[in-house]
Amino acid sequence: MGEVWTIAVRGLCGGLLVMAFALVGEIVSPKRFAGIFAAGPAVALAGMAVTLLVLGERQVAEAGHGMVVGAVALVAYCASAVPLTRRLGATAGSAVAMVIWAAVAALGWELIT
Repeated sequence: MGEVWTIAVRGLCGGLLVMAFALVGEIVSPKRFAGIFAAGPAVALAGMAVTLLVLGERQVAEAGHGMVVGAVALVAYCASAVPLTRRLGATAGSAVAMVIWAAVAALGWELIT
């Protein structure tokens, strides 16, 4: 399967899973749990399923490790952005938080590769 077709299948599967997760989110009660069924996990699952079928287990493992590193970096960004934006303002605080995100992501990537 060509690279373009792989990307197209990933997009289609991701979109279908997003719709399915959105339906589950509408059904659950209370609505605050609907975020659990947001688009991010659906797209990740679809991408990993297609990667498994096309490229194999090794690539899925690498993608999973990358997702974990990305999640840790996002937590670092979120934890730093609020106090930084309060102290430095929106633009400067967000910029510094992005630097923190990039540093954590780079460090995590170096640790897993």
